[in-house]
Amino acid sequence: MLTNVHMHDGFLHSHISETDLKKDILLLSTEFIDGFTQSNDKMAFLTLSGFPNEIESKTGGPSLKLVNTRIETNWQLGTASPSFGRQELTYLPYPKELVTNVTNMIFTYVSLHEKQEVNLINWIAEKHFKETEK
Repeated sequence: MLTNVHMHDGFLHSHISETDLKKDILLLSTEFIDGFTQSNDKMAFLTLSGFPNEIESKTGGPSLKLVNTRIETNWQLGTASPSFGRQELTYLPYPKELVTNVTNMIFTYVSLHEKQEVNLINWIAEKHFKETEK
């Protein structure tokens, strides 16, 4: 969703607000997860989506191979923050209408020497929205 369009150096530039960017990434991740779970051929789905079967090692070792994925849903039920002058947190549980959730896929890659996990939301943000970030 375009929220700000302005002229700069003779060209029109548009900017996506951070809130709209997050909504777009979450929408894409939801659609990806729906497509993956409904697909009869999971590896073909990942190949068509451009999701890698293999990633480079962060330590310079051999490449890591995709061996597992899981779907997680996290529910935001409230907040907790430091209290001024106290040793305990201030806890604010949310009323039911403010409780939110985010569903994500976590992909596990392994080699003989290391294990890495890649989450879908971060992958989508890096692959498709890197240019729009500030």
